[in-house]
Amino acid sequence: MATVTFTHTAASMGDATGAVLAENQNRKYALIVNDSDAVVYLKVGVAAVLNQGIRLTAAGGSFEMSSQTGNLDKRAVNGITASGAKVLVVTEGT
Repeated sequence: MATVTFTHTAASMGDATGAVLAENQNRKYALIVNDSDAVVYLKVGVAAVLNQGIRLTAAGGSFEMSSQTGNLDKRAVNGITASGAKVLVVTEGT
């Protein structure tokens, strides 16, 4: 059985697209949780745009990627929110 090493970080989002996770060819798992009071939108492999892509609701909305769920993607993940600095909690397994 392969060992997975988890890295835990926080990503700040604003009203312009910003990096949540960098591209990582060794990625085996990722979990992104919205720890803010506003909706955040994610896009994988391209710039994030308001009201498009993966919507994370405020106060705990989440997105998980893994080979077990069939949606693992190793490209960069970007995020955006309507206003202010908002925080996402990020866990990546390699």
